[in-house]
Amino acid sequence: MSYKPAGHFCPGCGMQQRAFPLYPWYFCNGCLRRATDGAGRRLEFSNVGLDGTKWRYADAEDWYVCQAAICLINERPVVVTEARFGGIVAEPLTSHSDLRDHSHMDDLSSKQVGRRKRAPERAGVPEQGETPL
Repeated sequence: MSYKPAGHFCPGCGMQQRAFPLYPWYFCNGCLRRATDGAGRRLEFSNVGLDGTKWRYADAEDWYVCQAAICLINERPVVVTEARFGGIVAEPLTSHSDLRDHSHMDDLSSKQVGRRKRAPERAGVPEQGETPL
């Protein structure tokens, strides 16, 4: 007899998804596409090679590299990281979220605009006026 995990429902829209024991509360791709910063500006996410995440504003070209990003989906705080075997995963940010391994985390959930601290990913050259960490 083989083990078949129970179904999973997206915490953002309730749509049934494939269950992944490693990510028991992940948001579906449709909800991830609705991710915003605290000011309501839409965000996009992607992988950085085999180790990391990058994000950008949907109306911009510059990507920002981080290990994790905190943003909002349906005005709910979520953490977006690279999935263990590739891809991007977003899960609700709770008091039990394990953020210890994310020393390069970008918190985009604030309503403050322009609080970006690291330089965009551009062949290692920061934009004028930005300081890499």
